[in-house]
Amino acid sequence: MGTKKGKKSSGLDEVGGYKVLPVQFSGKEAVHYLYFRQHSSNKEDILKPSDRTIFMTNLPADTTERDIRRLFQGMARIARVVFHRVVGHDVIKTAAADARMMGELASAMADAESTKSKKSKNTDDDKLKPVPRSQLLESGSSAHIVLLEAGELTNVMSMKAGTITEWPSRDSDSTNPLDYRGVSRYLYEHRAARPPLDLLKAEVDSFMAKFEESQYERDRMLAQQQNVPDADGFVTVVRRGRHTKNTDGAVSVKVLSADDAREAGAKKKDVVFGNMYKFQMRERKNNQLLELRKKFEEDKDRIARMRQARQFRPY
Repeated sequence: MGTKKGKKSSGLDEVGGYKVLPVQFSGKEAVHYLYFRQHSSNKEDILKPSDRTIFMTNLPADTTERDIRRLFQGMARIARVVFHRVVGHDVIKTAAADARMMGELASAMADAESTKSKKSKNTDDDKLKPVPRSQLLESGSSAHIVLLEAGELTNVMSMKAGTITEWPSRDSDSTNPLDYRGVSRYLYEHRAARPPLDLLKAEVDSFMAKFEESQYERDRMLAQQQNVPDADGFVTVVRRGRHTKNTDGAVSVKVLSADDAREAGAKKKDVVFGNMYKFQMRERKNNQLLELRKKFEEDKDRIARMRQARQFRPY
């Protein structure tokens, strides 16, 4: 779709029921077109109310919620943005995000929890921190933009046609990793995923110290439970050693290995099916005697044939 110039119209152009919003990136001559319309659904959705939600498609791959807010700045206030076809997202994560938003709507007045979370933040710069990564969208991705008030939807849908809107730019000297684009973004993620060895070693040592402390506390609790009956008179069976023996302090039950179990099963099977009754034992011995006699006769005939073959017959 080319840039339309000289067309006098009070509103934006429409294509297939979508409003066409031309945007231009800073320092670029090419024009990118966004398509949006009012969201409509057969079922009422509390997360995307139709009276204040916009459906926008053909978003740039690195679009963020901050870009959407700055795009509609002065025209509409954004409550939240729900992106679709995000690279690396799956159905489970999307469902979890929807559930999280439902929880936020249900507990909008719970300010005490947010205050606690702010106080519990660790400001120690000597510890490893999660690497913030900006999301990437698939080509031609879309999003539902939920406005704060229903009246602001009218302002967006009645945008005037005129000069091309400039896509929100990001500061080149910004220190926020979410503002990085292009090669700067990939360089940041590459370096952040490979922390210094001394910092990594300190983090691993701290984790192992906490793990060993928890294991020691677990063993101490199990030792206290040993030989101590509960309210019903039962004694808790705890594991000792390399998880191969269970004991209550008086009786130990060892776990049978796979080889020992197969060997015991073979012996048991032989006893049960071979020597259960006396007539079976008698028949078994008779069969063994018949087999020995048969082999004896065969060996005697073979020896006779060998002797006959060795006789010297000159005539």
